[in-house]
Amino acid sequence: MKTICIITFAFGVPNTIRSNRRIAQIASKKARELDAPVFTQLDIRIEPGIRVIHTDEMTGHPPPTLRIARDAVQWAKEQGFKELLIIAAQPHLWRALRDVREAIREIGGGISIYACQEIKQYHEDSWYCLNSTQLRTRSRKGWQSREYVLKLLPFFIYKRVAS
Repeated sequence: MKTICIITFAFGVPNTIRSNRRIAQIASKKARELDAPVFTQLDIRIEPGIRVIHTDEMTGHPPPTLRIARDAVQWAKEQGFKELLIIAAQPHLWRALRDVREAIREIGGGISIYACQEIKQYHEDSWYCLNSTQLRTRSRKGWQSREYVLKLLPFFIYKRVAS
């Protein structure tokens, strides 16, 4: 039985922007190397031939990171996976990891997580895309102004907002 699966988090909208194509490319490569399925969002287009599970969302309206993490962890638990490889844009990684850890805690633990090291080969500024329809992922300034608030927000409030 396979023990590892991959969870990806999009960075902006649509699937054609550089950041999402990069996440998809890294995830596809890792999925083939590990023979692992990918739990992802609609804006991440995984290569054909790889098992893909999509989070519940409407096109162009991605759910909050915590909701994706909860869906992915619940699915992973149901499937019996014990390890999760997290792939997200470098600026988004801290929150993706934090939210996945919280989702694992909520289900009672038993799953380990790892950040995909391949994302570190790209400079943090290269993840922002001016043609993203999400304003916050167009520039470091736009992203950091939002992330700063999310870092300071008490987690119990964040959980209410992000649920």
